[in-house]
Amino acid sequence: MKYKIGDICIAYEGEKKRPVVIINNGLGIDIDVSIARVTSQLPRNQFDVPLVKWKESGLQKPSVVRCSKINTISPGQELLKIGHISDEDLKAVREAVTQYILQGFDSLDR
Repeated sequence: MKYKIGDICIAYEGEKKRPVVIINNGLGIDIDVSIARVTSQLPRNQFDVPLVKWKESGLQKPSVVRCSKINTISPGQELLKIGHISDEDLKAVREAVTQYILQGFDSLDR
């Protein structure tokens, strides 16, 4: 897969184009690529990560990664890469995705 974790790309959701960040690039094998939505809306919960260096990442507006809005695309689906998030922002996204997934598993114990 030619995309790296932290790449910001334009993806299609039906007819709508939207920016996404790659959070798992298929591990170099033929499996789906995990993405998280990027929005210019304000954060809504603890899993929404405001990008500190949004402009340097190739985005046109202050943006938030919605780490609770994870989706997958097939490895062959073409995306238009527009940038890459900073190491600092990637660390925050990684932590939010991890917390979101772990919280889901924790709810199984209840």
